[in-house]
Amino acid sequence: MATYDVDDLVTFRDVTVIKATVPALLCRIGKRSVWLPRWHVSGKLWCSGDRGTLLVRRWVARERQLIDLQGAPIPSPVAAISRLPAQLHLVRRDRDLPPAK
Repeated sequence: MATYDVDDLVTFRDVTVIKATVPALLCRIGKRSVWLPRWHVSGKLWCSGDRGTLLVRRWVARERQLIDLQGAPIPSPVAAISRLPAQLHLVRRDRDLPPAK
């Protein structure tokens, strides 16, 4: 069994705070929504709508099943989408409009 410091933190990126209460944050991490006690997380996410990086104590992340058996964080769906091969093309709407009088 692996040993680790009780205060060891796991980093989660692209976290969105869905709801915030005094004792806890309801966060979207990957495809999951989980309640995390404020005293076991660190970062600059405080209220509903905040988005960014959140540090969670490893034992809390394990308990909430946010990390795999090797201790790696679950992947973010945003990272998977950003790797898609796609090109954006600008489509001008004014080309289809009749000339102004």
